Amino acid sequence: MKKVYSILVAYNPQVDELFSTVERLKAQTDIVVVCNNSDFDVNIKDETVKIFNFNENLGIAKAQSIGMKWAFENGADFIVQMDQDSIPSEGMIQKLLMSYFELVKKGYKVGLIAPQDYDKDTHVYSQAIINKEIDIYGTSCCIVPDILSSGSLIPKKTYQINGVMDNDLFIDIVDFEYCWRIKDHNHLIIKDKSALLAHKLGDGQKKLFLLFNINLGSTFRHYYQFRNILFMMNRDYVPLKWKISQIIKLFIKLFLYPIGLPDGFERFKFMFLGIKDFILNRKGKIK
Repeated sequence: MKKVYSILVAYNPQVDELFSTVERLKAQTDIVVVCNNSDFDVNIKDETVKIFNFNENLGIAKAQSIGMKWAFENGADFIVQMDQDSIPSEGMIQKLLMSYFELVKKGYKVGLIAPQDYDKDTHVYSQAIINKEIDIYGTSCCIVPDILSSGSLIPKKTYQINGVMDNDLFIDIVDFEYCWRIKDHNHLIIKDKSALLAHKLGDGQKKLFLLFNINLGSTFRHYYQFRNILFMMNRDYVPLKWKISQIIKLFIKLFLYPIGLPDGFERFKFMFLGIKDFILNRKGKIK
């Protein structure tokens, strides 16, 4: 029987909500690895729960990397990445496993398989840009260019080929970058539409100039978005279409977000700092 460990990254969560998430994951995985980036310790006395209390925010990338390394060195055949604000549907991980083995049997080189996520407030399913999903006939799965890390099932062989996450990125683009490295090793990123994950991005949506709906995140996230996207421009395994679209979006954000969104000056300050630290080749956590 294959063993699946879940890697749950936490950052200053509501403790009762964290415990609830751990219980949900215990029902679907063999071991729950809590990688706690909070400034307080979390303690759960349970032999099926492993906790790393870092006592500082190492970033989602390094926290995931530490969890992955421990899991695969301690008996895991698969790991499932999970955010603290994500809610797996009943049987989600089992569905991912079944689809993984079905596709491998058919000859597909699966590097990662993830669920269909949806907004847990609006219940709207997230969808890739048109023509980006390639359905696999006779299955509930499709091939995608990249996907969010939360809910992603990663086999040990992918870890052995791909290694850990890019810790230098800290947060933002971490999940996509890992997917692109998997593809660079000639393996597929799969989404299983029958496996569902409730998720929440940012702090809701806001209409920009009454025209565009955008996800409204924290102001400091613009630092990592700008810096990390610019770092991706120098990597040959990153899709060219993504590079072009992101450069266009950065220009739009740089000139329109400061005047069209709340805390515009603060957002601009973090955007500018991200560009500056890209030029200075500063990585990791913002100084």
